[in-house]
Amino acid sequence: MLKVFEAFAGYGSQRMALRNLGIPFEVVGISEIVEDALLSYAAIHTNFLQIRNEYNLIPNQDKEMMVNYLESINVPLDYKTFKNRARNLKPEKLKDLYLANKLIKNYGDITKIDPSKLPDFDLLTYSFPCQDISVAGYQHGLNSNSGTRSSLLWECCKIIETKKPKFLMMENVKNLVGSNHRHNFTKFLTYLEKVGYKNSWAVLNARDYGTPQNRERVFCISSLDKNFNYKFPIPVKLKCSMNDFLEKDVSSSYYLKDEFTLDSPITQQVSYCIDSNYWKGSSLDNFLTKHRRQLVTGKITTDGKYRVRRLTPNETWRLMGCSDSDFKKASQVVSNTSLYKQAGNSIVVSVLEAIFKNMFITQETPKLDETKEDYQFSLF
Repeated sequence: MLKVFEAFAGYGSQRMALRNLGIPFEVVGISEIVEDALLSYAAIHTNFLQIRNEYNLIPNQDKEMMVNYLESINVPLDYKTFKNRARNLKPEKLKDLYLANKLIKNYGDITKIDPSKLPDFDLLTYSFPCQDISVAGYQHGLNSNSGTRSSLLWECCKIIETKKPKFLMMENVKNLVGSNHRHNFTKFLTYLEKVGYKNSWAVLNARDYGTPQNRERVFCISSLDKNFNYKFPIPVKLKCSMNDFLEKDVSSSYYLKDEFTLDSPITQQVSYCIDSNYWKGSSLDNFLTKHRRQLVTGKITTDGKYRVRRLTPNETWRLMGCSDSDFKKASQVVSNTSLYKQAGNSIVVSVLEAIFKNMFITQETPKLDETKEDYQFSLF
């Protein structure tokens, strides 16, 4: 039984990949602070949707208990002020968030985690924030103690040193190995080597692993076993196109204004990279000249022109390798805007499947502890 801890978990794409591969695993805990991502995670991976309406809130006593719990793990955080918002939540949202965090065993803000209180695990996944590394961001960097969101990478060190999991899997944007940030990436790899890990890293593109999206990301696999020679999956020929992932009947609300039409349809085979700001929309000129913020064509006007629209939230999740079933569960608890953001911040599931297959199925891996502990949670 592979025991996993997901840091910066999002909606749990790593967990989706392990599930899809049929690898026996247990997520013993996660670290996440984003309110809607936590709700999506709980909706997808637990029975949250079934029990949320059965759990009744006692206005005064329970409210204070729930607020105290969320504040203890520093959830949720306002990204603009970095202040805890638990006391400002409406009763139903407070109840949902409390229940979700309990069900998914969220240890919350990684800066507040005491590693000695974490259960043992075999695999640590850490897809730390990319805002200060991405070419679309402000390039504030990830220097240790700089206070940037991307510098949260260094907060993983205390967990790695204390728990010494057999495997580590890191993911981030390609620019992590670019000229501006490569020195920090190299510094972190050197740190891992000193702690005892053997590292292998590569830049993988989702289009090479079954999903028609041009999304390049850095992955690093680390192992305590010096005899474990990890080989990244070989690219495979893409057998589908972006059109295969589009919905048939799409609301007119997703279409650009009537004057934005084309003489011929958009026939791209592969989508441009989906980013976390896709929810803001895109202009036709931006799409055609800058080759970003994917648009597609759908309805045909009476004069034979092709109307242009943006992707639906479900389509962006499909292009991240998520099933419609998982999307439907998440869509019951968060808004379309949040669904767009979560897709842009996540990892393509088919890429993770290829990586984990090479780690745990097709290669000889160190024997894992077959003893399964029962990590119980309590709502109070």
